[in-house]
Amino acid sequence: MDITEILWSYSTWILVVVGLMSALYFYGTRNFNYFEKRNVAFIKPTAFIGTLGPMLFRKQSFSDNILSQYNEMKGHAYGGLFEFSNPIVLLRDPDLIKTVTVKDFDNFTDHRAIVTEDSDPLWGKGIFNLQGQQWKDMRSTLSPAFTSSKMKMMFVLVTECGKQLVDFLEKCCLDYIPDKACQIEKEGDKLVIEMKDLFTRFTNDVIATAAFGVTVDSLKKPSNDFYLLGKEAANFDGVRGFIWLGYALSPKMMKMLRIPLIPNKVTSFFRSLIMDTMSTRDREGIIRPDLIQLLMQAKKGTLQDDKSPANNDKAVLTNDDIAAQAFLFFLGGFDTTSTLLCFASLQLTVNPEIQEKVHKEIDSTLKACGGSITYEALHSMKYLDMVLSETLRLYPPVIAMDRSCVKSYTLPADPPLEMKPGDGIWIPVYALHRDPEYFPDPERFDPGRFSDENKHNIRPFTYFPFGAGPRICIGSRFALMETKIAMVHLLSRFSLKVVSKTPIPIQITRKGFTMTVDGGFWLGLERRSVKQLNE
Repeated sequence: MDITEILWSYSTWILVVVGLMSALYFYGTRNFNYFEKRNVAFIKPTAFIGTLGPMLFRKQSFSDNILSQYNEMKGHAYGGLFEFSNPIVLLRDPDLIKTVTVKDFDNFTDHRAIVTEDSDPLWGKGIFNLQGQQWKDMRSTLSPAFTSSKMKMMFVLVTECGKQLVDFLEKCCLDYIPDKACQIEKEGDKLVIEMKDLFTRFTNDVIATAAFGVTVDSLKKPSNDFYLLGKEAANFDGVRGFIWLGYALSPKMMKMLRIPLIPNKVTSFFRSLIMDTMSTRDREGIIRPDLIQLLMQAKKGTLQDDKSPANNDKAVLTNDDIAAQAFLFFLGGFDTTSTLLCFASLQLTVNPEIQEKVHKEIDSTLKACGGSITYEALHSMKYLDMVLSETLRLYPPVIAMDRSCVKSYTLPADPPLEMKPGDGIWIPVYALHRDPEYFPDPERFDPGRFSDENKHNIRPFTYFPFGAGPRICIGSRFALMETKIAMVHLLSRFSLKVVSKTPIPIQITRKGFTMTVDGGFWLGLERRSVKQLNE
């Protein structure tokens, strides 16, 4: 081969590579003029990764990334982002958010379908992921399972878990043995505990008993399968994070590669557990006040809400539907509720004057109840509710809500935007909660914002920790009940103290999409004296 042929061969390969790179670049940036053509304000994207770069490269947490983009669009009712190459409309104006989530909800009924039923059945059949009429039917079927009367039924089960939690901690104080599995140490008279691990074990036990009808003690038996597999199911860091990104980039490719979002051993365990539980109850006539029982009633058409009789015309539930709803209930409560408990505990630790007010309210409430909290008394505790509401403002479990356009629609703003089915919307919950226009001095922890005198000053559709409109979280009542029970039991016997490992100042992690801190929520627990309890 002479020099001319060699040069020609190299030139050909160079042209092929350049052509492929050009085609790839064009594909990765094909939509980047979407907002510019429509005269809409937008954040300048980066090839292939859109506006997610600061988060993907860990320069910002997901929450800070949303907040900075929200602030950059100040003065606009909405603006444009790019999830990789996909245009996303970010809503800023509360009235526009109300229009999308409530007034014109029929045009935005769905979340975006990242993981579908045929890709991952246990995930895809859950109510959060269902779309259109399937979602409406399932919501109608499940709603009676989450009424006040049903919460009251499950209150007893959750309370037992609260007692189990503080009994374990008291035993640790009296018979201290370093516990690496539960991350418990001792510093003087205080227990030093990584609260995320502690509260996750509590929420695991709550869901095990209240949703699956299984009694476990994840504090005394830290390596039980229910806890370990549940922890794996709820972990979206590392490899699982990349799998999630793969579904966000190309659901079809992930389906073709048959890569499940939830590991097969996890789905097999929970599905088998649910099926065995239902089979045993049917065979032996067992009735228990938990979610599985309510879903079994829904399947038979005998479940009714607090005001209406059972409706046999609602969607027929299959065993797979029941398994999917119970599993989603588990995922929804395993991490988010423990995260709320962690941030609430941390704020009470660094604000001892607020903690003292909570102690006094708990003590007086328990005294009025004869020492044992009741369902009615729990929900009468206004200051505790204010503390949790303010915690949810500063650290909402869902940083941003999403909606998908299902019908052609013109966004009523300046400029108006023509939207087509499949177009995506983000609602920046975290950013709205920290906007000084709606919450003065937004970084300050101030439960008083939610007092009876002040909460009417909060502008509608600027505070929605559990979502908004018909798609609001169906399990929010249960989550708050569970959180309050844990706080009442813990603070009735312990005071929270700052220790050397306490994360001050609070820095939200830059790893993944979750609301947490690096290094853990290390706090000190000090037993309250008899004098303190009687004051």
